[in-house]
Amino acid sequence: MQSQSFERHAQLAQWLHRLVEILRTTGGGTWEALVETVDGKTAVIDLDGVVLRVGAFGGEQLQVESAYPVASTGVNFRSNSETLRDAIAGKLTVDAAVVSDKIYLRGNLQDLLGIHQIATGILADSAINPQLRRLWAEFDQSWSHPPSLPPCLALEQQRPSYGNLIRQVPEDVLAIQVDLPAD
Repeated sequence: MQSQSFERHAQLAQWLHRLVEILRTTGGGTWEALVETVDGKTAVIDLDGVVLRVGAFGGEQLQVESAYPVASTGVNFRSNSETLRDAIAGKLTVDAAVVSDKIYLRGNLQDLLGIHQIATGILADSAINPQLRRLWAEFDQSWSHPPSLPPCLALEQQRPSYGNLIRQVPEDVLAIQVDLPAD
């Protein structure tokens, strides 16, 4: 079990490092917001109980270091993989996830606004950046899916079932002929 936990920590750290490298090579507003927001700071993140301490330093040559395992006290970001999948797929906005407590964030207002700008930038860039799409696909395939109920179909796809009561009546009862008296 310890080995599996270590592998999950290492995998999450690797994905974070790849995400930073993708943003670095892409450049643009999302990269600038990332550098401005995280340079010289440390945060503790918790995804599905996998807790990492992540630190960033170096300005435009931003370097990211991660340490694990760490205690889950003082967490700055907490969520689960299903919430991230929903946000990446466009089924859930970052704002809605925060309001509904599916994403927990802790920090000062400037940091929270910066994180919001980074998250929305990454999600917007994902639509046109094949490297980000590959990273999300790898995350979706490799990171465990929690056991859950089957998803509810949209109302348009649900077919109403009529006649359930009549199907419960035995055939011989249905075959009875009743003659009505003549008036």
